[in-house]
Amino acid sequence: MLQQAIDGQLDWRAYRQPKLEPLKLSPIEAAMSFTTAKGVVLQTAGKHYPAPMAAVKTIEAAAKLGRDEALKLETASFVPLARSHEARALVGIFLNDQFVKGKAKKLAKNAEAPKQAAVLGAGIMGGGIAYQSALKGVPVIMKDINDKSLTLGMSEAAKLLNKQLERGKLDGLKMAQVLSTIQPRLDYAGIERAELIVEAVVENPKVKAAVLSEVENLIGENAVLASNTSTIPITQLAKSLKRPQNFCGMHFFNPVHRMPLVEIIRGEHTSDSTIAAVVAYATRMGKTPIVVNDCPGFFVNRVLFPYFAGFSLLLRDGADFRQIDKVMEKQF
Repeated sequence: MLQQAIDGQLDWRAYRQPKLEPLKLSPIEAAMSFTTAKGVVLQTAGKHYPAPMAAVKTIEAAAKLGRDEALKLETASFVPLARSHEARALVGIFLNDQFVKGKAKKLAKNAEAPKQAAVLGAGIMGGGIAYQSALKGVPVIMKDINDKSLTLGMSEAAKLLNKQLERGKLDGLKMAQVLSTIQPRLDYAGIERAELIVEAVVENPKVKAAVLSEVENLIGENAVLASNTSTIPITQLAKSLKRPQNFCGMHFFNPVHRMPLVEIIRGEHTSDSTIAAVVAYATRMGKTPIVVNDCPGFFVNRVLFPYFAGFSLLLRDGADFRQIDKVMEKQF
């Protein structure tokens, strides 16, 4: 090809010319292509991310133009987006996300994820935690007192793995291997092998305290216990334990496989090594852990509940709840 170019047999200008011209799409082809693209973008990105839809509309308009005019149109479309509130917010989110991940990396630099984990309490939440752990290479025992809950937990894990299979993220053999590392149990057999145990039973302080105290007697002295509680003080739950320094909160959000954030709650007696171990586990699971103090609502609910309170106060003062929804969803 190089020799042909030297000999003048290849005309690079002729090859380049079609790229400088408008796209050769019929009106029907263009209408079908861009209508479909707009529908997919609207469904995927929603109404609050203007860039994807602006990109499709810009491509649609530029398809009828030559390269130079198309570049001018692209610039005219890009500049307002780059200066928008949404762009500034997304840049802020990205930078803060990198900051949080950097802090987690520092916290876990001297700790390793467990080689064996356990989840106490099955169902949707327990099954989601077990799935995420197994998918990322940490075998897990899933224990419950109810056979139906265990079945539900395993079904949840299998359903999520099936979705990965359908998307081509893993093959049938890998799916079977991952599922085989989730061990459902009605008893505590094998729990002594677990290096980190996540309690995810019913949100009742007496039940949680009893379960945590029971399992503490069955695990190694250096094993870490964590509670998935969203409302109960960690220091309060730690009172039922002999080794409160090995205990902290590990609050996942539902659905576990989609929600990246995990709150790691430091109780009054929680040791640094316990926090490091749980942060390492959360990171291994592909999550973004944040370490918070043991305060009402921890972090997320502490931010969320004032919104609920504000909504309630507006209703009390006679505001129309439908109008509030429209304002919150930017549909006014």
